[in-house]
Amino acid sequence: MADRAAPSAPSKPTGAVGRGIALAIALAALGLMIWIGRNDVSSIQYAMSLISGKPTGAAQGSGNPELDACLAQRVGDVDQMKADGVINANQYEAFKGRAISLCQAQYPPAN
Repeated sequence: MADRAAPSAPSKPTGAVGRGIALAIALAALGLMIWIGRNDVSSIQYAMSLISGKPTGAAQGSGNPELDACLAQRVGDVDQMKADGVINANQYEAFKGRAISLCQAQYPPAN
């Protein structure tokens, strides 16, 4: 019989390489979730507006007059609540995001 070595199994990434691959996959999945939800989740909309420097809500105009009126009313109410001291800065961002989400759900932006 000939001396033949048994075929070896393909090597698997281990240690730091495996962790690096797992981290890359997790970051890619997170990026994909943020990209998909950028128009539906108010906190992502807010973060994207900070990154791009473009305003959200009524300031940019939606092309839908009912939506613009709703945003002006609801965001104006939230602004007034902040001015009156009823809510603090953290609550303001949350309330404003909810107001924008509510208006966009009732009157979808024109595309």
